[in-house]
Amino acid sequence: MAETVERLPQQNRSRVTAERFIAAAFKLLEKQTFAELSVGDFASAAKRSVGSFYQRFGSKEEFLKILILDFLETGVGDNATSYWEGKTAKEVYSKFLENSYDRILSHRNLWHAVLEMSASHPAFWGEFGSYREQRLQDLLAAIENTRQKKLSQSERKRLAIAGQVFNSVINNQIINSPGPLALDDDQFFPTMAKIALDVADLKD
Repeated sequence: MAETVERLPQQNRSRVTAERFIAAAFKLLEKQTFAELSVGDFASAAKRSVGSFYQRFGSKEEFLKILILDFLETGVGDNATSYWEGKTAKEVYSKFLENSYDRILSHRNLWHAVLEMSASHPAFWGEFGSYREQRLQDLLAAIENTRQKKLSQSERKRLAIAGQVFNSVINNQIINSPGPLALDDDQFFPTMAKIALDVADLKD
């Protein structure tokens, strides 16, 4: 059974300190990779001591898990079915893809660290499966809600393949940066979204 990621401390003072570290880390990660940053960098940016960091997170690796947990938790709920009223199935899926792309683009260095960690520790993602599954289930519910009917097994499979293609290209861009389109190229998202929509082949 996968381990459960330890959440932030419940005591108010300790939680506030932990949240300072998290906010500081996200700010630092806008310009530097996780590998380039030290515990001292996080502590300095949070205006806290290195000892305070280790009291709350134990290690840099465990801190990364807290950061990705925070990232994933903010993503759950983005696809509540009430948000999609009046939208077509294709519009729902297109907006879901755009949301996924924008979130990863704005947290590129965090995602880079996660991909590196998962490559060296295959069980890493198992700790976050419930969040990924919830986001997928919210998407499927939103599409079914707007269509007023259940997706067939073949439709679900096409959506899964479309998501795999979309995510794989983004992940490859973050790790290897192959051409011809860069992740932040104006044509990257429209091109990849069209491919995913074509593979999904959703009928409104």
